[in-house]
Amino acid sequence: MAGSGKTGRDLNLGFGIEKLGLVALKVPVWCAAFLVLATIGGVLGYQRLSVDDSLSELFRTDTEEFRRFEEVSRRFPSNEFDILVVVEGKDLLKPKPFAALRNVVFDMDLSDGVAGIVSLFSARGKLNDKGYAPPLVPDKLKSGPAYEAAIKRMRANDIVKGKFLSPDGQLALIVIALDRKEVDRLGASPIIEGIRDTAVAGLRGTGLSVKLTGAPVMQMEIRNAVKHDQLLYNGLGLLFGAGIAMVFFRRFSLMMVAAVPPLLATLWSLGLLGWLGFKLNLFLNVMTPLIMVLGFADSMQMTSAIRMRLRAGDDRYEAVKFAIKVVGPACVLAHGAVLLSFLALQLSDSGLIRTFGSAGAVSAVISFVCVIIVLPLLGISLIRNEAALAADRAPADGAMDALSNGVGWTVDAVVRRPGSYVALGFVLFGLFGWAYLQLEPRYRLADQVPDRESALAATGQLDEKLTGANPVHIMVEWTGGDDLYSPKVLKVIKDTHNILEKTAGLGNVWSLQSLRRWLAEQGDTDINRVKKFVKLLPKHLVNRFIAGDQKSVLVTGRLPDIDSSEILPVVDKIDAALVPLRKAHPNFTLSVTGLPAIAARNSAAMIKQLNSKLPLEVIFVSTLIGLAFRSVFVGFISLLPGLFPIVTTGALLWVNGDGLEFSSVVALIVVFGLGVDSLIHFLNRLRLEEREGEDPAHAIRRARVLVGPALILTTIVLTFGLGVTMLSDLPSLRLFGKVAAMTLMAALVADLVFLPATIVLWRRWRQPVAEQSG
Repeated sequence: MAGSGKTGRDLNLGFGIEKLGLVALKVPVWCAAFLVLATIGGVLGYQRLSVDDSLSELFRTDTEEFRRFEEVSRRFPSNEFDILVVVEGKDLLKPKPFAALRNVVFDMDLSDGVAGIVSLFSARGKLNDKGYAPPLVPDKLKSGPAYEAAIKRMRANDIVKGKFLSPDGQLALIVIALDRKEVDRLGASPIIEGIRDTAVAGLRGTGLSVKLTGAPVMQMEIRNAVKHDQLLYNGLGLLFGAGIAMVFFRRFSLMMVAAVPPLLATLWSLGLLGWLGFKLNLFLNVMTPLIMVLGFADSMQMTSAIRMRLRAGDDRYEAVKFAIKVVGPACVLAHGAVLLSFLALQLSDSGLIRTFGSAGAVSAVISFVCVIIVLPLLGISLIRNEAALAADRAPADGAMDALSNGVGWTVDAVVRRPGSYVALGFVLFGLFGWAYLQLEPRYRLADQVPDRESALAATGQLDEKLTGANPVHIMVEWTGGDDLYSPKVLKVIKDTHNILEKTAGLGNVWSLQSLRRWLAEQGDTDINRVKKFVKLLPKHLVNRFIAGDQKSVLVTGRLPDIDSSEILPVVDKIDAALVPLRKAHPNFTLSVTGLPAIAARNSAAMIKQLNSKLPLEVIFVSTLIGLAFRSVFVGFISLLPGLFPIVTTGALLWVNGDGLEFSSVVALIVVFGLGVDSLIHFLNRLRLEEREGEDPAHAIRRARVLVGPALILTTIVLTFGLGVTMLSDLPSLRLFGKVAAMTLMAALVADLVFLPATIVLWRRWRQPVAEQSG
């Protein structure tokens, strides 16, 4: 190989691991039995896969901050089981639509799985002499002056305005608390659909629209999207890969040899993940196309080598042995690079991303087994009538020859002026690298939820007409003997409430102080009356702001769904405002938490952490390639083709006004490993084509013509296989597919243009030096 002390023919790139493929030739019956058993196990394991629909799993870390977040969910469970029903219409407050809305609220309260409802109909008027507060809007109210007066009182009420009714009177919010036991017994989806059906039926003909949102609804839509995407990715990925193989190989047997190993790799990997207890989630959902294209990348190379030897007159056993010996080592090295890419994700603080990395590492190993053992088994089992294949000049060969000619033309143009192309490569790398460094981390909850369903649409309505749907909490805890209703505790709650509402400017703030304020407006400041009302309130409502042991309370405000970089200043402002309160009351713990707060604090740091691992991964993989080829030069020249696709994709993101998101950084890390596959196969072929003293351009042209068509086909399969994620309902997965497609196409350009130019320029510069020293 160029720059090494050997010609390259005696190097063992695969460290002998590729010889596992010979097992299929020696004991095919045993390998076939293993194939059948593994497939059965894969089917059974796949049935064990479930969906992880958690919205917070991405930020799961072994930190005190995340433990506090989980503690809030445990102490105040109602907050995690809220369904938000958004009803909108310009005639909302007219008598007939308003009466229909009241009936719908009553009917939903009787629906299966509903623990209770809070709405504008929950508001109460002034206390009478008997201590009873009648409903603000009476149950029986006819149109006319009395009706108009009641609506006016309701719109002016502090509990209703801006919280359950928009200022323009055209949007109402209904908060439904689900019963956890009923959710466990019946399942969330039937309960949510039942509530939706009740609301739609009750409001039909009124001109009012209804949409559902909230964590349970978002989780249901995530589950549905994950299941839909699995069917979509499996079907389209398999059809496209098999179609490409059939078009260019023109033999059913060769198509099966190329297509079945990736299919089995997908089934076995998902099956093993099921047996190991993994759950499909935001990132694991993309595992299916990843495994499929990873398997296709090397199965196409192996099948192309088999076809080439069959056309040269070899029988199927000789052709398969040739593929194992010549292409097998590159497959070992390519899968090793992908394995390292997935292992690099273990450096993330996010539990979700680490899980994705673990699943990917397992899948990479299984994919290699399928390529190196299953493919040879299929080759000797399915290929028949080798003589006919050797003599065949089917149209498919015309297509392959056309690709070869195109590659040859490109390489000829490059090797004629290698210096110009190398200079161009470094200039583009510098420009694209600068653009890549301008990218800023971004995160929005909306990117993790299907954006073609109702939940995000309802959230958008709340963002526009109320104060948003994303809760930010301050959990107030205290030690010592102070009672919940002691003056000291009540003052801290009041001050905390004011900080969230006035200093930070959050809307829809709820706490025990909200009840005290309402009673004070009625002229009642007796703390015993507060205690009485708390006892009379439904349990699901009390659980929103008072813990069961009455040693901690929650103060909650809501934010619109905006980028975490915009939320972080708000969270910092809240924390800064709490500092004097914490100093004044050292036995109180005031914790700012909630998913928006967790995301704002951690998303940027996590994304930057992942992004910083990219150059290290490239250097590490380049070092591995250099060691495998026993050449410092090979390791060095693999840096530019490795880094160029990354900075190119980053530049395109920058031009489009996008930033660095979790899915885009993960895509770059993983797809880099896939893109290196083509680089390794070319370098592997080049080492076999080099001749001592020969112009390196000749060896490069031979290598490119032999493996170039397979590299182009592989890139097409990879790009489509991962690009199919752009059809997902999940914005993050669409971004993953977009980034993957751009990175792979840029990798192909680097492999076809910049890599050959660099090798030729280096070798031509080295040869005269070597001749002079000789």
